[in-house]
Amino acid sequence: MRIVVIIRNKFGKRFADYLQISAPRSWEIIEYFYKGSLPIVIDDPQEVLPKDLPEGDLLLFLGQDKRFAELIPDLAKVCQVNAVIAPVEGRALLPTGLANQIKRQLSKLGVDVVFPDPFCSLTEKSSENQLIKTFAGHFGKPELRVSTADEEIKEVSLLRGAPCGNTLFVAEKLLGIKIRECVEQAGLLHHAHPCMVSMEMDREIGDTLMHRAGLLVKMAVEEALKIGA
Repeated sequence: MRIVVIIRNKFGKRFADYLQISAPRSWEIIEYFYKGSLPIVIDDPQEVLPKDLPEGDLLLFLGQDKRFAELIPDLAKVCQVNAVIAPVEGRALLPTGLANQIKRQLSKLGVDVVFPDPFCSLTEKSSENQLIKTFAGHFGKPELRVSTADEEIKEVSLLRGAPCGNTLFVAEKLLGIKIRECVEQAGLLHHAHPCMVSMEMDREIGDTLMHRAGLLVKMAVEEALKIGA
């Protein structure tokens, strides 16, 4: 699978770097850093679209910019991808109305898209598209396996982790933590690792994306403890 990762800043770069070192060897991760400036209103996408965009199978949009997000259908067309993942890191960066518009435009191109909010909520059930399913099998909603002994966490295996590396960070820090404390500690550790989602209240989900992301890793630890018990 050939994945084109579109980024604009250091936050997107963190995702791209983590994917480069943790994705299956059969995947090809192609990072594209967009350095162009965008007008307040994009009248003609061709005037701002890069001329050297790579082609791929799956487009991962990490642009963190509402105006840039308007170009997702054009980016997908030029890159000749069959699917797009455009995570919502903040509703102001990718409003629901714009997401619906993007989805309609991509549908006309025969391209599937998902907008996980946050990125670490993505699962295989998020889409019927096989490319998205394959990606979500490795990156998205945290899933762990734990081994315990003497009331402590002795081993943590990462089955699926957040695409930013947060879940791996939490998993490594849980070793030696008392079982009765590990769920709460997982939440605290989540906040100790840089998370790029918004801390503002999101009316769509009735919570902050940051809090939802923290809950997902805590739930992963809780579930792993049940299975490992």
